[in-house]
Amino acid sequence: MSQHHRNAKWSTDSPKHRARIEKQLPQPCVDCGSPVYPEHKWQVGHRDAIGNNGPSTVANIGPSHTACNLRSGGRMGARKTNARRTQTQAREQDIRPW
Repeated sequence: MSQHHRNAKWSTDSPKHRARIEKQLPQPCVDCGSPVYPEHKWQVGHRDAIGNNGPSTVANIGPSHTACNLRSGGRMGARKTNARRTQTQAREQDIRPW
């Protein structure tokens, strides 16, 4: 991580949340519902994604398998990109030739 991203503006509370969640494992994955054990690769995940205006609160976070968390972020990004494409295509279809 670069020094730029270590500044307070870019820091997150994930390490604190991770330590708290790790003490409570096993817990269900916030994405797939399968149990997450301490020996699994896992990340701090959001039940309601921040990108979908989900709150950044302790009640909204939990353990997520690394693969599940990356997959859900990819799906959310694809939904947003495809929605923009659809809007662009709809606008292009409304253009009438002279």
